[in-house]
Amino acid sequence: MTAPWYGTAPPPLDNRLELPAVQRELARVEDGEYARVVPVASSLRPVMLPRSSYDELFTATADLLALLRRTLLERAPTAAGRIAALGADERMYPLVMDGPAEEDYATCIARPDVMVGASGPKFLEFNIGSGIGGVVDTALHTAAWVAAFGGPERMPFDAVDPLAVRDELFVRAVRALGVEPAVAIVGTLRDFGGPPSRYFEIQEESLRRRGLAAETFEPEDLLDGLGLPGEPRYRLGLRHFTILEWLGHGIDLGPVRTALDAGVRLIASQTAYLIANKKVLGWVSEGRPWMTDRDRRTVERYLPWTRVVGDRPVERHGRTVALPELLLERQEEFVLKPAIGMSGQQVLVGRTCPPQAWRAAVTAAAAARDHIVQEWVEPVPYRMEFAGPDGSGSHQAEVVPVFSPFLFDGRAAGCMVRYLPPDRDGVVSIHGHGALSNVAFALR
Repeated sequence: MTAPWYGTAPPPLDNRLELPAVQRELARVEDGEYARVVPVASSLRPVMLPRSSYDELFTATADLLALLRRTLLERAPTAAGRIAALGADERMYPLVMDGPAEEDYATCIARPDVMVGASGPKFLEFNIGSGIGGVVDTALHTAAWVAAFGGPERMPFDAVDPLAVRDELFVRAVRALGVEPAVAIVGTLRDFGGPPSRYFEIQEESLRRRGLAAETFEPEDLLDGLGLPGEPRYRLGLRHFTILEWLGHGIDLGPVRTALDAGVRLIASQTAYLIANKKVLGWVSEGRPWMTDRDRRTVERYLPWTRVVGDRPVERHGRTVALPELLLERQEEFVLKPAIGMSGQQVLVGRTCPPQAWRAAVTAAAAARDHIVQEWVEPVPYRMEFAGPDGSGSHQAEVVPVFSPFLFDGRAAGCMVRYLPPDRDGVVSIHGHGALSNVAFALR
């Protein structure tokens, strides 16, 4: 099976550097500048899409993101009300900011995960907020591919640096908020296995190239670094973490709360992670009364059938049935996901899950109402070129790519691609599991 969405075979890559040079460029990125070491990519070209398909990823991302945002915000006028509407644990959302910035910067940073089926792209989930992964990886891989093809003038595709687009978001935020042109990056190397790493330095250097002072603070150093108590040295920051990860590290969130109370604006805001709750995706899929015909067509085209799991009736394919009954009757057609989760953790694929384990998971999810279920998307493979085992040649093989387009403040910011090597099966995750990282470009 092939997907017309992928287009015809990519053009011959006559102007690409020879195989050893390509590998050197990629190895420099993966083993040198970026210290969370990933397997050295054996892919010998980026993913190259027709311009129409590439642009569609970003148009659909913007349309769906707007629907997700409105769906969450209309549930209640306050963050506390929205947390309650989600049935979420309020302890997972302790960093809400006072003032309009909380909503203004709720969807300024987003990265959906998209799989291509026979009918085109299907959006499996949305990662929203500045704790999302892949921005640095994609920026460095983009630079490596540009170099491997001999520079911008010689490459057969258009390349976008996601860091540069994100930096421009902060340039605009400085103007909108009326603060000094400076950005505090709040994060920790513990998210990447500890030092040594240039992960944050790369981001600082990129911000400085746009005229913004930049400095990274580990959570324990944040208050001293900002000069608190007193007038904060930085009033704008990049929130480079998730609550879930920091709680896992045993990190005290108190210093971040103190910084927010002192007037420091961290973006993306806490509300971003409420909109990213997969229950919101289920609400959008089920439809909202205010949706236009265009909204409903967008949902039907790009979202797999998704519902919040509960002991309740649902309609599917013109049939109304109790949701748990449907999931047990048609196990192979569904995927069960926690409403809050990351890196594919605790995701159950019905067609590969033992029936007894599936039944237990469905029963528990229906009682707790803390999961969504999503219709399985049968992926269409993409043909990729790989280096030979000894590095002396190449071969082609099919992979199942997950596309992750970055949208920063409504602007397209490049597209990460991940896939397992041809001999591997499993869940493609941004953290480990042997997935290879690559980049998708639009053909000229």
